Amino acid sequence: MKHTHETHFTTSRRGFIGGAAATVFALSAAPAGALGLSTASVAGSRSGSGVATGWMRVLYDVVMAEGLTPPGAARFYHYTTVAMYEAAAPAVGTYRSLGGQLTGLGTLPRPHGPIDPTIAVSDAVALVAKGLLPATSTASLSRIEQHATAVKTSRAARNSRTADTSRAFGTAVANSLLAWIATDGYREAAELAYVPPTGPALWRSTPPNFGTAIDPYWSLVRPAILSSSDEVEPAPPVPFSAEVGSPFWEEAMATYRQSSVNTPDQIAIARFWTDNPRLSGLPSGHWFLVVADLADGDLTLSLDETLEGFVRLGVALHDSFLNCWTWKYRYNLIRPVSYVRDHIDPAWNTLVNTPQFPEYTSGHSVASGAAEIVLTSLFGSFAFTDNTGAPRNLAPRTFTSFGDAAREAANSRLYGGIHYPMGIENGVMQGRTIGHLVDHRLQTRKNPVR
Repeated sequence: MKHTHETHFTTSRRGFIGGAAATVFALSAAPAGALGLSTASVAGSRSGSGVATGWMRVLYDVVMAEGLTPPGAARFYHYTTVAMYEAAAPAVGTYRSLGGQLTGLGTLPRPHGPIDPTIAVSDAVALVAKGLLPATSTASLSRIEQHATAVKTSRAARNSRTADTSRAFGTAVANSLLAWIATDGYREAAELAYVPPTGPALWRSTPPNFGTAIDPYWSLVRPAILSSSDEVEPAPPVPFSAEVGSPFWEEAMATYRQSSVNTPDQIAIARFWTDNPRLSGLPSGHWFLVVADLADGDLTLSLDETLEGFVRLGVALHDSFLNCWTWKYRYNLIRPVSYVRDHIDPAWNTLVNTPQFPEYTSGHSVASGAAEIVLTSLFGSFAFTDNTGAPRNLAPRTFTSFGDAAREAANSRLYGGIHYPMGIENGVMQGRTIGHLVDHRLQTRKNPVR
């Protein structure tokens, strides 16, 4: 059954952490500064989140260095966060494994004795991350190995038997996950040749890059919790027309006019949310860094809370980009820059370079809508500051809620000139529907609060 509307499940689960779970992680987490890693890696020392957030920042850098595509990055974060979550789950009595919940994932290994979650998490995520990269990615593989070694060294003084059990368990989890990952359809989708269909309403390669279509067969990749890649169906775009004054022409004019009235703040917003390949860890990574910064800072999350947030966000973003890409290539709709140059202004340029895939719907909008729902449900609604643009010398931005941030991320694509309003507005609704489905279907607690 396809979902074309939102189903509302909005109960916040923040704070539902059992005393036993808190004790396990309090005993096993490294004390402040003990990891001996970079400042960013141990910033969570107040809360115990440091091993998870440290790894997330490494994964973000790997995604950036590898130049992964938006769906490819979401897939990478999804699998690596599942690895971290499953490696820690047995140490938390209230956690429920995702085996039997995620599509195609069976029962996962259990540890043979007490584990140190820091060691198990680090070994599992390192092996899965390396398994997702080609052998030619020597710099990224080395970065992952160096971080894993640093974590291992920081735990060297721990009980050797527990350390051995933890490493064996982390390795077993990773091997099980890698076998599952190998069957997700990614390789088959990547090997198919694609010739874009032609027509006045259809997508064609766009200036200034004029590249080939990105991930045209991504719909063949396995979903996490959606029943199919097209389960959530966005409202259809208005019918194509080149006639002046038609609904489609008005959509294009809205984007075109916006480019001439952008305020300095709107220009800053467009640049803040670009999250382009090789310059960032992609849109998914942006949301993961927001959670990592909150875990280390304002929310002072425990390790288990951080991992739960990561894995739920990872599922939502993977299925969001999968669903979005499915409909992008099904509608194959012309981008604003092509339409405007054909019918309105042949010399028009956009503020943000148009990426090489079809218009409808907006990936930023779908992903941000899903992230808004999942994160608000888990952590609640509160103001926060997003500092993820600092490495690109972009000023921080403050939001009243995850929903406020999601709306700005979506609107950034209008300010940048790369989406019609309908692709943005309907994309947000599409993403929110996916977020509600994740919130309802994915059980990370044995006794969930609803």
